[in-house]
Amino acid sequence: MRFKFLLATLFLSLSTAVMAESADDAIKAAKAAQKEASTLGFEWRDMGKTIKKAEAAAKEGKEKKAIKLANKITGQIEAIRKQAELSKTAGPTF
Repeated sequence: MRFKFLLATLFLSLSTAVMAESADDAIKAAKAAQKEASTLGFEWRDMGKTIKKAEAAAKEGKEKKAIKLANKITGQIEAIRKQAELSKTAGPTF
């Protein structure tokens, strides 16, 4: 049940991600989201890789791709917050 809730939250947060106007703004927001996730202790495995891909795309002049990749990270922070909150009460249920 918790997994379904977490999965639904992830999809909802990804679909409601705030669109940045430039790749630089989107990458800055993604880095801030990564830092917050790290502070919460729940930085997801591919966050850093995706940010590097966004930076590379921006450097190549692919603004839309860079923004899309960075917004993917920014959108995940809501699910990470919920994951951190749920972990406080996690434990065996037997």
